[in-house]
Amino acid sequence: MSHPWRSEPGIVLLAPVTTVEQAAAAAAAGAGLIDAGDDGALVPAIRRAVDGVRVCGEHEDADLVRDAGFAARSGAILICPGPGPATDAVRRGIAAGRILVQAAPAGIEAAVRAGWPVLADLEALAGLDGLAGPEALADLDGLADLDGHADLDALAGPDGSAGLARIEAAAAVCVWLGASVLRTRHVAEVRRCADMTESILGRRPPAWAVRGLA
Repeated sequence: MSHPWRSEPGIVLLAPVTTVEQAAAAAAAGAGLIDAGDDGALVPAIRRAVDGVRVCGEHEDADLVRDAGFAARSGAILICPGPGPATDAVRRGIAAGRILVQAAPAGIEAAVRAGWPVLADLEALAGLDGLAGPEALADLDGLADLDGHADLDALAGPDGSAGLARIEAAAAVCVWLGASVLRTRHVAEVRRCADMTESILGRRPPAWAVRGLA
């Protein structure tokens, strides 16, 4: 199924920004979606300044929104906080192809099996948005041990805060579990990590191949 939020195959990155300059930089680094947050005026400003990206925000011109009523009226893509609200949105007349379901790592596989494209918020998982409590971090730690060796606590910075390594580890876990969209400020780094994980999974050809001759 094609989705209106996807302009090309592969993992799509949603970059939260607070300025037009940040939006332009994120798009140049590989973000296909821009999150303007609750700054409604930022949505049209980004649209005027940056080509080729879709914008999430609280504005009539937004391509993605988090309010089901607004999505029903405007035709925008709806970001739902879980499969239950997504099912309710479909009952309200919003096409399933216009819905993204946000899920924590523990819920990604179930949402994918139910047919929903999944948005994973790496900023929240790493505690950088102030949206994730200890239970969300524990959830990620428990699922990251894909090979018996991963230790996300060891990836924290020297002051105990989550660092870039934790963001990259979270990205790999979420892609492995089936997430389609990753929300992150670290666009270039997460782009490389997502592409690498998809290559390992056999869903994306490597950037180059080297054949050794005996």
